[in-house]
Amino acid sequence: MLSESTIAEFLEQLGSSQPVPGGGGAAALSGAQAASLVTMVARLTAGKAAFAAIEGRIREIIVEGDRRRQELIQAIDQDAAAFEAVIQAYALPHTTAEEKAVRAASLQPALKGATESPLNIARHCVALVGLAAELAESSNPQTISDAGTAAVLAEAALSGAILQARINLKAIKDTQYVEHSRGEIALLLMVARDSRTRAMAAVEDRLES
Repeated sequence: MLSESTIAEFLEQLGSSQPVPGGGGAAALSGAQAASLVTMVARLTAGKAAFAAIEGRIREIIVEGDRRRQELIQAIDQDAAAFEAVIQAYALPHTTAEEKAVRAASLQPALKGATESPLNIARHCVALVGLAAELAESSNPQTISDAGTAAVLAEAALSGAILQARINLKAIKDTQYVEHSRGEIALLLMVARDSRTRAMAAVEDRLES
C-alpha cells in the first residue's frame, strides 16, 4: 500500500509517469503532516503550569489531531483506489449501445467516489487549519512557528484536494450532486482562508512580541 511506503519511495512514485499516486495522495500526505505538527505543538504545551487553564482543551486537540492524521494516512490509499476505479471504468468498451450503457453505469459512481475521496481530505484539513489557529493563539510560544506551518500546510493540502474534486465534477451528470459539492467546496475554502488568516495574525503578533 502507498501509505506504507517510505518517504523516498512515495515521492519517487509520485514523480513517476504513473497516475497514482497523484494530487489527492499528495494532499492527504500534506494534511497528515499538518496534523502531526498540530499534535506536536499541543504536546509541547500540555503539562506545563503556564497553560494549566487550557490543559483540557489541549488534550482534546491531541486526540483529534492524532485521529485526523491516521485518517489522512488511510486516505492516501483510499484516494488511489478511487482513482483506479475511474481508470477501469474509462477502459471499458463503448462501441455498442449496450457497452456504452454498462460503461456509463460504472463511470458515474466511480467519478463520485473520486470526488468524495479528495473532499474527505479537504474536510479533515479545514478542521486542522482551525486547530492550528487555536494553538497559534494560545499554545507554548516556543512552538509558534510550528503552529503557523501547520496552518499554511493544512490550507495548501485542502486547496490541492479541492482541485482534485473539481476536475471530477466536470464529468458528473448528477446536477444536484454537483451543485451540492460546489457549495461545500466554496464553504471549505472560505472557512480555511479565515482560519489561516487568524492563525497567521496570531503567529505574526507572537513572533514580534
